[in-house]
Amino acid sequence: IDCVLDEQLLSNIKSSENELEEVQDMELKSTAQADDDLHAYSDPLQETADVVSNFPWLFKDEDILLSEEQLSEALLRPAKMRGKRGRPSSNSGSYTSRNGVSWSLERNAQTAANEELLLPTQQACGKGPARNASNAIECWILLFDDEMMRLLLGLVNEHQRQHRSKNRPVDLTELRAWLGLTYLCGVFRNAQYNGPLEELWTLELGNAVFRASMTLVRFEFITQCLSKLPENSCNVQQRLWQKLLINCRSYYGASGWLCVDELPPSQHEEHTHLTLCCDAKTMYMTNALDNSREIPQTKKLMHLICDYKTTGRNITLGKSFASLSICEQLLNCQLSSICTPQAADYPKYRSGTGMLHCGGKRLIQQSDFTLLSCGLSTVANSLQIQQHTKQVCAQFYDLCYRYSTDKALPQSLSSRTSAGQFLDLFYFMLNVASVNAWILLRLSSKGDANMEQRDFQRQLGLFLMQQLLQRRLQRRSTTLAIRLQICEILGLSSQRLLSEASSAARLSQNVGATSLSHVALPHNVALGGRRRCRPCTLTKRESKVRSRCQQCLEHRCVNHLIARCFECTGISQLELPINSM
Repeated sequence: IDCVLDEQLLSNIKSSENELEEVQDMELKSTAQADDDLHAYSDPLQETADVVSNFPWLFKDEDILLSEEQLSEALLRPAKMRGKRGRPSSNSGSYTSRNGVSWSLERNAQTAANEELLLPTQQACGKGPARNASNAIECWILLFDDEMMRLLLGLVNEHQRQHRSKNRPVDLTELRAWLGLTYLCGVFRNAQYNGPLEELWTLELGNAVFRASMTLVRFEFITQCLSKLPENSCNVQQRLWQKLLINCRSYYGASGWLCVDELPPSQHEEHTHLTLCCDAKTMYMTNALDNSREIPQTKKLMHLICDYKTTGRNITLGKSFASLSICEQLLNCQLSSICTPQAADYPKYRSGTGMLHCGGKRLIQQSDFTLLSCGLSTVANSLQIQQHTKQVCAQFYDLCYRYSTDKALPQSLSSRTSAGQFLDLFYFMLNVASVNAWILLRLSSKGDANMEQRDFQRQLGLFLMQQLLQRRLQRRSTTLAIRLQICEILGLSSQRLLSEASSAARLSQNVGATSLSHVALPHNVALGGRRRCRPCTLTKRESKVRSRCQQCLEHRCVNHLIARCFECTGISQLELPINSM
């Protein structure tokens, strides 16, 4: 059967087939170059060994990938756009934003392949000792190390010296126990309506751990020393904060998905000036910055992500950092980004839903919001990434105040003006160290990935108090009731304490007894003549006596010798010497 083909239709079919082949060729070339570019985007600080962990990730990599149908639709089907009423329509499919960027309905495969980065493949893990940590104190001591403890101890004792307090100085063991009690206060006082702090030391409503470690007066004294620091302590405060950030960055390898955002307004207004950088898959805080000083947003962002340049990671930007210019700067650092763009980044005379392209940048228009992705791989679902990562910084902040250490603040220092700004910052530092250490332990090969935050903080508090409890257990001045409580807390046997107490009770109830060997003279010992009493010779008294001490056999006069009858010494009539009858 003969048929006539329209030449125009035939040319359109050939052109569409050629375009499809070009797109497929560009995708194959980009896939072939993936292995070569992998080393260029690798993180020099990231562990290269395979990470085996049962950590409950906030999302998996499969949750943020496009399906085959969605991928083909995004690559080949142009977006449906319509002009607003009274506006000129655009037949060329090109739109220009207010800042002069040209957006197109069709994707240029060659330009996009050059600007798009590989899909991030880094997995979160601990570094160095954090990789094999087995308990809470091992992870926490990496973040809040001995140098920070010595700085904190210096602040407490300096306040004590300046005010000439009569209290004894604080040592490292007692300071660790105070930190442990502070963490336990956050565990036991996390209800909506809490009683006074004194309840934790009472027999009826308190806990034996608080009574066994230190008194309430001593606990409040150490807290008060930190609430009123000397004027020259600002440098020490900054060193503590910077040291904590350095440790948080040093012992953690972030995943390929990060989030940078300012803290939202909350009841803790003293911390709303902080900007956080958190891992979107674990909520680990990798870096933070104080916003009290006026710093350009670009410089602030580069400071927060300085460890991740040229690593191919993706950054989810908050509202204060959402702009096309910042996304382009991140792309120059081999970092992809995703954010909700500003009004200046929107194209003119445009409405509806769909996707616009500008090289490796994509503008996704939905009915209720618009999303900008820059340098992100085409196989990634930008909407799902935004949904999973946009609230990570706020979620981390909520974790910090779920069992917050500021519940340990005494009633006398409950107001913020009397407590001081350092104490507010210090409690936040303790919360950050606890949450990050909790995440490190769950990522460790020897840790429990399903451990609850409350259980971790409780174990951490008991670990910090262990040395002080051991020291109080060895002291004879500690009462028997407290020593028995310490044995119960530490899991030690109290049988030795009970046996010693029963023996001491029997001796205190019996009449003092002297053995017969101490009453009679030793073998081959004969009493000599009268000699001077040694204590009397010191006073130049010429008192010669024949009586001696039964134990050391030294001559003593009546003034320097205690004599007891046989009945008081516990010697029966049958045991008396024959000469004494």
